[in-house]
Amino acid sequence: MSVSKTCAGGALFAFLVGALLAMASSANAGDINFCNKTGALIYIAIAYPQTGGGFLSRGWMSIDDGECSIFDTALHVPTFYFRATGEWNRHGRTKERPTWGKGKMFAVWDNDNFQYYNAEERVLNSKLEEFTQGPTADNGDVAATVTFTPEGSETTISAPPPQPRESK
Repeated sequence: MSVSKTCAGGALFAFLVGALLAMASSANAGDINFCNKTGALIYIAIAYPQTGGGFLSRGWMSIDDGECSIFDTALHVPTFYFRATGEWNRHGRTKERPTWGKGKMFAVWDNDNFQYYNAEERVLNSKLEEFTQGPTADNGDVAATVTFTPEGSETTISAPPPQPRESK
């Protein structure tokens, strides 16, 4: 009898540990995280598909060098596009601004925060700038980390949360 209690207690313990791990992992499901390893302050903008078609572009989130931040914890999308810019630097008579983003054009506003619907077209006072596509999630809820460096950007896809195993 004590053996069956131990087995039942062990199975319950294993189930609870598995459930807690699944809950902890699912708290990160769908997070789009950006990290800055550029040596300077950067600003992030993203664009993502809307239900019913079209894209929404939003910006700017600032991230200090050496820091990471989630763009929006409530955001759950199947894919996203991203762009980053740095501060303007003067080189002689010219000014340069480091940028990260290549591929697809979306509306942005450099002078302040923005949110544009139908962002594949120039909207209001916006201009079209290049964004890089992030990963796509088969389950419709992409989770990834984009790390910016002086040489470019690197995207890491977050692993899906582990599925609890059934006890026997």
